[in-house]
Amino acid sequence: MISRYVMMVLLATLLAAVTAVSAVAAETEETGGVERETAREAEVGAASVQSCTGGVVSLSADEKRMVELHNKARADRGLSRLCVHPALQKAARAHSQEMISKDYFKHGNVGQRLSKFGYRWSTYGENILYDPGSRDSVESLFKVWMNSSGHKSNILEKSFREVGIGASSGSYKGGRATMWTADFGDR
Repeated sequence: MISRYVMMVLLATLLAAVTAVSAVAAETEETGGVERETAREAEVGAASVQSCTGGVVSLSADEKRMVELHNKARADRGLSRLCVHPALQKAARAHSQEMISKDYFKHGNVGQRLSKFGYRWSTYGENILYDPGSRDSVESLFKVWMNSSGHKSNILEKSFREVGIGASSGSYKGGRATMWTADFGDR
């Protein structure tokens, strides 16, 4: 009798776990290879996306939206989507944070930085953007890149298959700013 009770409790627990996983899966919808964030992720401003290497990469909601905009621009032109590579993501985010913390705005040695973060590139490119807070959306920031021929060519470069996008906010030159870095590559 006790073993039958234990078996029923275990089955009920298993059923509850399967139902919870199914509910989370139902909330997730794919968009350009990047999962839409669930309500809980939106509340904390973070989202997990599938990485190029088969794992998961955590992005802020704004970083995730920027990846989506890159992939939409590429798809609109018949290009393959970019997948988020963990090493490029770390390199991009670290560069944005360093520009804020050291009060500068420049690329530096991109290839060396990507290698330092473990990305074994055969080709790479980088876009950086300084937002003094005057732009109201990630979309408006993306348009700045798309309206610049050099930045646009990186976004639409056929040989780039992987990306990392990092944003960091803080004090810059006495004001508040957000630095953006998009690191593109292929191995």
